[in-house]
Amino acid sequence: MIVVAMVEKKRRDTATSHHWPDGVPPLSVMWLAPQLILMAFAEAFNLISLLEFYYKEFPDNMKSMSTAMFCVMAGVANYLSSASVTTVHKVTGKCDFFYYIV
Repeated sequence: MIVVAMVEKKRRDTATSHHWPDGVPPLSVMWLAPQLILMAFAEAFNLISLLEFYYKEFPDNMKSMSTAMFCVMAGVANYLSSASVTTVHKVTGKCDFFYYIV
């Protein structure tokens, strides 16, 4: 997450130092690729192993409950993450501080 914060800081600094009329900073989108690919692999391996663990450990009559619980937990986590980004942005005015907190 520190790499994500550093890239976000570089993106913000580039956007504020170059006053382009369309507001798009002269920074390639490929700066975002490494951390997004790394996070995608980490999340995929985590989700697969968590669901496999649930299917092995839960009794047969609770397997659908474990999948539903997993989906609800993922939704709540996304909601809390969004609320955290909004709070950090309102308090500090910068989104890159969120990645240092996480």
